[in-house]
Amino acid sequence: MTELSPAFLLSSPELVEPGAPWCVMLDNLDLGILVLTQPWLAIEGLRTAELERQLMALAVEQPLGPVYFQRVKRAVARLEAAGALCTIGAGRARRFRLTPEGMAALILNLQVLHRDPTLDGSELELKRALVVMWNLVLDRMAELPPEMLVSPETNRFFDELEQVCVLSERVITAPVVARALDVLGLLETQRGRVQRMMASAERRLELVERQAEALGEIDLGRLVKQGHGGAASMLASSPETMALVRSLATGVLPRLGLRATISRYRRYLGYLDDLTQMYAGQLRTVPIAGVRGILLRTGGR
Repeated sequence: MTELSPAFLLSSPELVEPGAPWCVMLDNLDLGILVLTQPWLAIEGLRTAELERQLMALAVEQPLGPVYFQRVKRAVARLEAAGALCTIGAGRARRFRLTPEGMAALILNLQVLHRDPTLDGSELELKRALVVMWNLVLDRMAELPPEMLVSPETNRFFDELEQVCVLSERVITAPVVARALDVLGLLETQRGRVQRMMASAERRLELVERQAEALGEIDLGRLVKQGHGGAASMLASSPETMALVRSLATGVLPRLGLRATISRYRRYLGYLDDLTQMYAGQLRTVPIAGVRGILLRTGGR
């Protein structure tokens, strides 16, 4: 059967959410909550106040957006209602911990980018940081004997994770997990998106320049002199207004805006080149077979 891609799943809420409400696009704060409530990090779960404190510490280094109690509380309630978090205890002692579905949402979201990174780079910055962190952790843990990594509880968690389905298809497969761990693949995905956005801006600029060339041949001053009263008289009596109209009519402002956009994209592609070179030299491909206590058993697939 054809594998359901993370991009398709997260961009099709009308199909996915009725049966899998956890399978949605998550913001940076949501991702931070899911990372911190992983069962091997928060064995007994975390209270909302504890989660807020840990998120505030994480936000010193990572772009989570504003972190305050009410925002964290709302996010936790939303993730719990969607099935990404489970509740342990009751009342003020309530604690929250990641579910297999929440882990699936985290793995899928790490592979999907949808914002213009030249306007808001926080999406890629957090996701690449999390992927790099997982790679470094796995790199060290791969050196340990497997029996030191896996507990019965962890095994059960990943048994359930492997059974998570959307639209009657299992969504957390070995290839999906491998792509979630591939920071160079994430950067390449971003590169393709930026290149497409830049090509679109270049096409729009070409159209605007053609229109500006045609409009530039129109003598607005002559048209005003030939007018009689009304708007023509108002324009004639206001040189500043005429200058603005002339600029807009000849497409100066749209052209400047598009040229600035294209310049941003070009510079961002250079930034991605720098990141790719840095990670290619520092990170190696991590063998994830046998490290099931961190992500997923992949042997025998």
